[in-house]
Amino acid sequence: MIQNNFTLKVALKYFRAKKNEKFVSLISGFSLLGVTIGVAALIIVMSVMNGFHTELTKNIIGLNGDITITPVERYIENYDVIKAKLITKDYIKYITPSLVGQALALGKRTNSGALIKGIDFEDLKYKNEILNNINSGSFTDFAGKDVVAIGNALALNLGVQAGNKIKLISPNSISTAFGSMPRSKEFRVIATFTSGMYDYDSATILMPLIAGQNFLSFGSNINLIEITSTIPEKAEIMAWEIQNLVGSELNVTSWQKTHLQFLNALAVERIAMFTILSLIIMVAAFNIVSSLFMLVKDKTSDIAILKTIGASTSQIMVIFICNGMMVGLLGTFCGVLLGSSFAYNIQSIREFLEKLTGASLFEAAIYFLYTLPSEVKLNDIVLVSSLSIILCFLATIYPSYKAARLNPVDSLRYE
Repeated sequence: MIQNNFTLKVALKYFRAKKNEKFVSLISGFSLLGVTIGVAALIIVMSVMNGFHTELTKNIIGLNGDITITPVERYIENYDVIKAKLITKDYIKYITPSLVGQALALGKRTNSGALIKGIDFEDLKYKNEILNNINSGSFTDFAGKDVVAIGNALALNLGVQAGNKIKLISPNSISTAFGSMPRSKEFRVIATFTSGMYDYDSATILMPLIAGQNFLSFGSNINLIEITSTIPEKAEIMAWEIQNLVGSELNVTSWQKTHLQFLNALAVERIAMFTILSLIIMVAAFNIVSSLFMLVKDKTSDIAILKTIGASTSQIMVIFICNGMMVGLLGTFCGVLLGSSFAYNIQSIREFLEKLTGASLFEAAIYFLYTLPSEVKLNDIVLVSSLSIILCFLATIYPSYKAARLNPVDSLRYE
């Protein structure tokens, strides 16, 4: 215990700079700053990546369901039979019959391609991302064959708002006296909404299921069944079981498989950013090596005296290891504090910088989301802190070893 106190006191004494050691202290200061910035940058980036994954996953599942069933041909004709089979599974929460198709929307400002989605209001109640984020109008009259609700980004692009009429042209043709012509119909816009995903809001038009069936010439059929499960993370296993249940005439796909490339891209980017930003901590660790070598050179006579009065080789090593680890631990602590604070307030910081610079720093059209997400996880903080401490510890070993191997006779010969 006494020996431990001795080594810690000497290490703390060497950590404090004296007048003739300002340059060594400056190098240590840069090392401390490097560790702080590296740890903070890693925590911020990993928190943002976590936020992107969580928000996009939540929106994908919330808007489209965990599992989708689509026909091999054009229609799903025996929906009631399929539903009777599905409701026997205790992991299924909701079953939503719907249909999807394409159309050309003619607006006041411009024309745009759109994704038509037909869904009943009772089933739409499970889409909280939409009903909780209505920009204008109301879904109260979401029934019949002549009303639609439009994503806010698409509404702005077309130049329409709640209460206006919009003309849709279907790719399905109808026979007339002049030959086949595309089917067109005017609809009243009853609401505009924001789902949380820009690409969904910029292309989607919702209409009652019966209106969609009429407009797209589906009769009483559908072409999409969306399933919400109790455990979205296990959707892949459930999809395989449901596929065996409904047969080969239908395609059953989980949200993980549908968005596999996107999820893989996020995972690869997370690993790449972690690896690249870890280099900042590694550079700071090299600075610790430099500062310790300079400290050893300045303290050569002190090391000789310590050895002369009985300090062991291991004690000398511990003194310089503790000195370097003070930089590493303090830098790691400051980095965790700075990084966590920044990550928790990143949206406010972004808004402040946008006001200050007058430039948009997070375009929804590019990043799919309207806000910059961030989710700080304890395991990420532990991982980054551990990496930082290990690198700083490894950086102290060789300089400390060289200090412990100094010969006291040679060290004092020219003093």
